[in-house]
Amino acid sequence: MYMKKKYYIFTAVASYLLFLVVSIPAKPVAELLTDNSPVTLRGISGSLWNGNAYAVSINNAVQLKNTEWSFNLWKLFIGQLALDVTSQYSDNDVDAEIGVSFLGNYFVNRLTTKINAEDAAKLADIPMAQLSGMISLNIDHAHWKQGYPPAASGQITWSNATVTVTDTVSLGNVLITLGESEQQLLNAEIKNQGGDITITGTAGLVPEAGYIANIRLTPTASTGGNIAQSLAMFAKKQKNGDYLFSQSGKLSDIGLM
Repeated sequence: MYMKKKYYIFTAVASYLLFLVVSIPAKPVAELLTDNSPVTLRGISGSLWNGNAYAVSINNAVQLKNTEWSFNLWKLFIGQLALDVTSQYSDNDVDAEIGVSFLGNYFVNRLTTKINAEDAAKLADIPMAQLSGMISLNIDHAHWKQGYPPAASGQITWSNATVTVTDTVSLGNVLITLGESEQQLLNAEIKNQGGDITITGTAGLVPEAGYIANIRLTPTASTGGNIAQSLAMFAKKQKNGDYLFSQSGKLSDIGLM
């Protein structure tokens, strides 16, 4: 009798939550959630269950168009609020599951999109250098919590990569594989194929909100003298002719925490 009563109560609560999600208009909820936040939504229609927004602005820098979402009801049973989202950024499709857990952990799953390297440089506020090529994001999972470093797994591919400062350097196709270290902190393996320079190395986060990067740059037969001189400005030349970029510090020193 007791178990049957619990079943009825659970069914009633679940049915009520389903009713709320399906029936509540998206616009007032979106306006409440984005109030005093860096996210602005325009042209909102539909409900929390299925809705869309004509335009989404993030920090007045990222402009998304034709954003649609659907609510993942079953994620409530594992303590998460999650939406399947499709959108467009610079005419490139964006697909992902986004959400937050009841413990305040934000997450993104199955993120796929492409972004022009020049646009990526502007978003990252990279000074002096001009980037070109196409960057593809295939992020299996990423999660973070305010005040804590993020973690992620997946791959970032930079195709036909070039960097121009005073001279233009071809980097070929660059692959960045994201994972977690033994300390469960974000770690990246970096390598490339083709180009004027061969790249191999790692970068990642370390305990106490720190970071470390060790990247080896090897000139190829197509590397000009000016490019080698430029490498010597930020990387230490090794006896075998390679250049080693090694740097570590606090995330706060580079404005990331």
